[in-house]
Amino acid sequence: MSRCLRPLDPIDAEAVASGAEPVLAPDAAEHAAVCPACGDLVGQARDLDRALGDLSGALPPLSGLAERVTRLRGFSRRERRTYALWKAPVLLAGAIGVAGLTLLLLPSLSAGEPARVGATALVPILAFARSLARWFPDFARVTPYGLEALSDALRQERALGLVSLLLLLPAGFGVTRVFGRARSRR
Repeated sequence: MSRCLRPLDPIDAEAVASGAEPVLAPDAAEHAAVCPACGDLVGQARDLDRALGDLSGALPPLSGLAERVTRLRGFSRRERRTYALWKAPVLLAGAIGVAGLTLLLLPSLSAGEPARVGATALVPILAFARSLARWFPDFARVTPYGLEALSDALRQERALGLVSLLLLLPAGFGVTRVFGRARSRR
């Protein structure tokens, strides 16, 4: 068998085998008719298609499989709030939390170690709470300086200032739409 100088792409071979329009080479059917190597490739694709067709007819379809696998629409607001949908993830997260606490407070440690391990576990939580408490005053203190620096930058680069002002228009429009929808839902 001679090798083809312009072999067909497997996608085109499958398209020619099924009688569909080739994707990559518009003349794939004509080429496969004159080229023995590409004709064999189309024949293999045709044989595979027949074999898969025979397999799919051998078993009866499962009832309700499409409904269980495919969801044609997104979850509604009521469905998203339903506990039945979130029961498994909530229970899994709770079980992981309880297992973690159990491992931290295992009695197999000596008498003083569980307290140290428990206190060590609380350190990141306390540090996060402390950083949140410091964030608000720091943000209030830094905001005027940040706005002043932004104002200076926009004054120096007039084009950037003009573009940023123009970008405020769609942002403002979007915010008004969000607030309008929020009011209409009440």
